[in-house]
This record gives sequence, C-alpha cells and structure tokens, in this order.
Amino acid sequence: MFKLKIVTPNGIFKELDVEYAEFTTVDGSMGVLTDRLPIVSRLKVSSLLVKDKEENNHVFAINGGVLEMDGKELIILTTDAENPEDIDVDTAMKAIETAKNQLKQSNDTIEKTKLNAEIEKNIVRINVAKTK
Repeated sequence: MFKLKIVTPNGIFKELDVEYAEFTTVDGSMGVLTDRLPIVSRLKVSSLLVKDKEENNHVFAINGGVLEMDGKELIILTTDAENPEDIDVDTAMKAIETAKNQLKQSNDTIEKTKLNAEIEKNIVRINVAKTK
C-alpha cells in the first residue's frame, strides 16, 4: 500500500491509501504498485484510476501535470482534478461544441492548440463522469 496525494493550486485535492494507480503519461499508459522504483513523469490530460485498500475503485479527471512516485508515495501535481460526481456533463458537452465552432473559424496556430486542449479536457471529463 502507498499514499496517493493529488495536489492542485488550491491545495490537496485528495489523499488516499491505495494499492494500485493507473494513469496516462506523455509516453503512454502506466500503472504502479507499492515499492515501485522511483519515477517522475509528465501526465497527459486523462483519467486517474486508483484501487484503495478495500479494493474499491476511484476515478478522477486529471488536467495534466507531473507525478512523482518513490515507492511509498505517489504525488500528482496538476492544475485541476475532479471527482466524477462533480462533473456537469451538459456543460462539458457545450464547451466541446463551442471549442469546435471556434476551431473552424480560427487561423491562429496557438489558438487552435488551446481549443484542441479544451476539447480533449472535456472529453476526459465526460468519460470520467460516466464512471459514477
């Protein structure tokens, strides 16, 4: 068992004792168990699946970030994290539609990158919300 801490700019979002954590880094999907060799990696906007000591699964939407695992503690630093029950699917779907419409009208590469990131974030949020 190891300690999971999800930290956002607002402080500690979640702190749990877990048996397993599964996430997506910029290099691909990965899972970790207790006593894993140390790792530091960048996270993609994705879901985070963890299994607690009672074998219950928890899923969170993670807005990218950095993780550090030392074998005893997994710390995730992210700009935002959400529980499935806190995600408004209708709002997320509207945000996707708005971003898609703006994407069609934009010629700015930076703006297109931001809009694609907004679409990706809200798709993850909708998928996480469906797990509740």
